[in-house]
Amino acid sequence: MRHDIGTGNEQRETIMNAALPAPLPLIPAKLNMPLLPRGLLGRPRLDEWFQRLGEVRLAVLHAPSGFGKTTLACQWARAFEGRVAWLQLHPGDNDSLQLGRYLLHALDAQLEHGCPRSLLLAGQGREAFDTLLTHLLAELPGEHEPLLLVLDDFETLYTAEVIAALRFFLRNMPSWMTLLVCSRGLPELGVADLRVKHQLLTVDAQHLAFETDEVQALLDLGLPVSINREQVERLNRRIGGWPCALQLVLQEVQTGRGMDLFLENLQLGHPYIRDYMREQVVANLGASTLEFLQATCLLERFNAALADRLTQGSNARGMLEQLERNGLFLQSLDGLRQWYAYHPLFATFVLGELRTHQPQRLSDLHLRAAEALMAENLPEEAARHAVQAGCPTRVGEVLERHGRQFYRQGRLELLQQCLETLPEAVIAGSPLLTLLQAWVSQNSYQFDQVERWFKAGEEALQQSCSEDDWARIVGEFNAVRAQVAMNRGDEEQAIALAREALVREPLIMRTSKVAALSGLAEAHFVQGLLPQAQKQYEEAERRAREIRASHLVVWNLGQLSEIAIAQGYLQKAYSLQERAIQYVEQADLQATPIMEFIYRVRGQVLLEWHHLDAAEQCALQGIQILEDVGDRWLLQCYALLAGIAHARGQQSACADYIGKIQSMLADDNYHVDWLANAHAVMLSYWDSTQDKTAIQQWLLTAPALERGLNHFAQYNGRNHARAHLSLKQPDKALPILRQLQIDAEQHGLIMDLNRNHILLAQLHWLREERQQALDNLQLALTLASSTGAIGSFLRVGKLLIAMLKALQHERRLDELEAQRADRLIQLAQQQRDFSRAIRITLDEAVIQDIINRPDVPELIRHSPLTRREWQVLSLIHAGQSNEQIAEHLNVAPTTIKTHIRSLYQKLNITHRNEAVQLARSLLSKIQGE
Repeated sequence: MRHDIGTGNEQRETIMNAALPAPLPLIPAKLNMPLLPRGLLGRPRLDEWFQRLGEVRLAVLHAPSGFGKTTLACQWARAFEGRVAWLQLHPGDNDSLQLGRYLLHALDAQLEHGCPRSLLLAGQGREAFDTLLTHLLAELPGEHEPLLLVLDDFETLYTAEVIAALRFFLRNMPSWMTLLVCSRGLPELGVADLRVKHQLLTVDAQHLAFETDEVQALLDLGLPVSINREQVERLNRRIGGWPCALQLVLQEVQTGRGMDLFLENLQLGHPYIRDYMREQVVANLGASTLEFLQATCLLERFNAALADRLTQGSNARGMLEQLERNGLFLQSLDGLRQWYAYHPLFATFVLGELRTHQPQRLSDLHLRAAEALMAENLPEEAARHAVQAGCPTRVGEVLERHGRQFYRQGRLELLQQCLETLPEAVIAGSPLLTLLQAWVSQNSYQFDQVERWFKAGEEALQQSCSEDDWARIVGEFNAVRAQVAMNRGDEEQAIALAREALVREPLIMRTSKVAALSGLAEAHFVQGLLPQAQKQYEEAERRAREIRASHLVVWNLGQLSEIAIAQGYLQKAYSLQERAIQYVEQADLQATPIMEFIYRVRGQVLLEWHHLDAAEQCALQGIQILEDVGDRWLLQCYALLAGIAHARGQQSACADYIGKIQSMLADDNYHVDWLANAHAVMLSYWDSTQDKTAIQQWLLTAPALERGLNHFAQYNGRNHARAHLSLKQPDKALPILRQLQIDAEQHGLIMDLNRNHILLAQLHWLREERQQALDNLQLALTLASSTGAIGSFLRVGKLLIAMLKALQHERRLDELEAQRADRLIQLAQQQRDFSRAIRITLDEAVIQDIINRPDVPELIRHSPLTRREWQVLSLIHAGQSNEQIAEHLNVAPTTIKTHIRSLYQKLNITHRNEAVQLARSLLSKIQGE
């Protein structure tokens, strides 16, 4: 009977098995960890999370597509001290029978086939997924070495049954097991409960995004060319740290110019990124989601209320939560998750799709955005969208209500965009709009346009104003005219106009009187009347604070810092810049273009102190602030970056920046202040690369010499002197420097006095007027004890070492001077010439320094070289031919041959290569290699 029953059971089982379809074979690749790409960059800052991996039950790497989740999971898995089971998920794994088989095989392989019964059940395919996992949990050993179970592409799982079963499995896993999930969104695995129990580790897009230093390291590792820091920072701003875009850079960029082209393509919408977004991100999105994205992609930031207005819907909050869950390129901007922004590349993509496929919607969306932003009291953003909507009525309304505020906060570029939208008659018919237009035209160096607008305003307004009101309006016009006169170099007219503007209280803009006082101070500054200018700037800053005109507060603090620099008070200047930065931060203001001025001047102070990294960061911050304003305004920042690269001996980076500077100078006209800074670093670069032709050409077109009443006239004069010194024309440089010293002493330009003494020391040394050179060098050191000058000394190059050592041997220095001389020698030894050749003017002090070293061969001590032979040896090492050495030392080629024969005999060498090797060994001890 039992036999009959058994036979019946077997028959039924046979029938059931016959009814079940044969399971699909398992794909080995789904169970294998992917190979890591070549040239992978280590990211030590993520190690903190990895160290906690064994302490938690669930670790989640969640970020949108292309953020390197799988790559990081592979790195962690390879470094994990224990077993690793890997499962690559796919939409087909929503079939619980298939997922169960894969999961059991992945685990069984790492458990020495320790769950055979569960594996058999999975193969039979009869049990529900949660039942199968219950059997598995019961079969797992109580103790085992650590095991990491990785589920990659978790977002492909969507069935409630599967996710609920995995949540059950996670909750009951043995303590030796950790689940690592890679997903676009945060998985629904009970993360809230795990978080409060400290059993959850999450790494999101903010953590996975590449930081700028990591981008630099990756490009240095993977590109055939050197990319300068400014390009790196600009790249990372535009890609938002997205690793996928960096892989495109490594494929496409082969030259420095190629990087610039790539950056331009990013702004326009790179075609490969567009393809990726279409295929990997939006292909399966529903119509309502796409509609929401298109309606909100125009906004720099938005909350649920704004999104509701733009979409004309009522559930934006729910949509935002859904987008976050789905792992789209949405970034929360605050801890409360109220404000959001799209990743910059994703926003560019969605907007590009909208322009391509539905261009007719753009104007309406911009107009709705303007209205919604005004309702949310965000006038600046509202104004931008009103401009893009091309709606003069809305633009005019925003300006009448908020135009004064825009000016007070320095939003001149925004004002210009708004005013370009309005008909001229509308501007002329409003005294406020006329004044705003005049300030914008002045700021854009369209000086003739200022008077044209005033004339149009006079025709439209004068008849409708009382005599007193019109006089007050003209006073405000004169505040603008004073600034125009300053920019044209007519200080006397600027002073007269500014004083007229100060007579009456303004009628339209309270800032007019403060601007007039600032203009008066600027005129006195340019005339070299520093104490008078300082008092007026201090008063203007106080008044600007009273009326909350942040633009003018920062401007006046910046000008005060420049006065402090001119007076030789660099620490005071730095403190004034700090006040400006703190003011902006405390007032919670966005960085306006005027802040570039503060960071740039701060960078110049830091460069003088030889704090090169901090100076570079200031220049880069300035460029970031001005990125949307226009390339012409970046000249000073690029000049600063070129000076830093030159100080570091980075020839390629310096050449890149010099190229950008030359391109800007060719396309625009600049004030002599800006020109002097740019020309100074260009001349240093040409001198370092021995480009005499460029220096000669510069002298033919250089700004004319003027009395050195201010720092930029002094700078321009020193540029002329340096050019003549580079061309070995010291007799032409000397009278220029003497006049600069007279002017600097008369007007209290202490920093310029310091720099002029350094250049005079170099000039007299090259003329072999040793005592005069040392006199000027000692005076420069004395001044530097109060000014803190370092960078100005180091611009002399390796020659500075010889000069300072001679000064130490021959003159009595006080303690501060001696300490500064030692430090300058040390820094000069560490400097690298572009060619890395040692071009050093040697004298007895330097030669003795070499001979006294214990590692110098005895042959050198017994057969000492003459000073001229040492110089010839250094020039041989620099790669110069006999004819070039003769030209450099201003002697006949036959004389050089005599020196070389003597040199070879004393050193017991026969070939030029031997001389080069010996020179490298000896002279590098002085250069600091």
